[in-house]
Amino acid sequence: MNSKLLIYPTDFSDCAKNAMIYAIAMSKALKCKIRVVHAVEISSLASTEENPDILLYAIKLLEEQAEKKLQKLKEKIETFSLECEYDIVKGRTLFLKEHMQKLHPFMIVMGTAGKNGLENRIFGSFAAQTIRNPKSIVLVIPQKAKFNNFSEIVFATDFHTKDKICLTFMNKITKYYGSRLRVIHVSENFEDLKGEQEKFSQLEEEITEVISSHNIHFELLHGEGAEDKLLELVESSEPDMIALITRKRNFIERIFEKSLSKKMVNHTNIPVLVFHSSNDLFNNLGIT
Repeated sequence: MNSKLLIYPTDFSDCAKNAMIYAIAMSKALKCKIRVVHAVEISSLASTEENPDILLYAIKLLEEQAEKKLQKLKEKIETFSLECEYDIVKGRTLFLKEHMQKLHPFMIVMGTAGKNGLENRIFGSFAAQTIRNPKSIVLVIPQKAKFNNFSEIVFATDFHTKDKICLTFMNKITKYYGSRLRVIHVSENFEDLKGEQEKFSQLEEEITEVISSHNIHFELLHGEGAEDKLLELVESSEPDMIALITRKRNFIERIFEKSLSKKMVNHTNIPVLVFHSSNDLFNNLGIT
């Protein structure tokens, strides 16, 4: 994993342009290089154009147009005193996933317009696949998200063993922007409220030992339908980002599936920061 590389995929849509604001913000806070990646779609051309000379000319034209746009993006990003490179990938947009994996970035920042975003070539099934990348942190930006210096960030915990590492990592972001960080757990376990409180108190104690900040707050909530309760809280308080760890068949995974595919992306304007419970990922965050 390249701990200094942040990838920002773009199809030059409004959705992607909005995501670039967040890519810049993350790169500034984490002091890393941005690599912009774009795929030149040739599948539709190849299926409709039989003349090889015309096809090659059309592909060359698309590449030249993409090169000009990418160069402008590079120059714009560099005005923020950030390092920036770009790549053009030939072929189907989904080839970008393979290309990004070869680069081994520690973070991917991308936009998604949800299922109704017809203008986007990238941010449909490609976004869903990218989000599940077990080797990178992924920040997903809904099309109508508005950057506000990450004034408030919510971290949803289900007492994962890697919570401490993730929160220590996020502390880099909160310190840079002076963010308020809310650590929230929603418990459905009414039969052991005392046990849940003890685990939450232990988490708070462990975190405050390594993060000395008055801007971090811990909130233990109870209620049936924990996923809905967390989503209601997030939608009512409108934080600037929600962060969580995913793993199969647990509470956070259910929240992730429900919110990211249906509510958080399609119906809210809140960016979602996704950590995967991959050992490789956590071992390379630089804070273990």
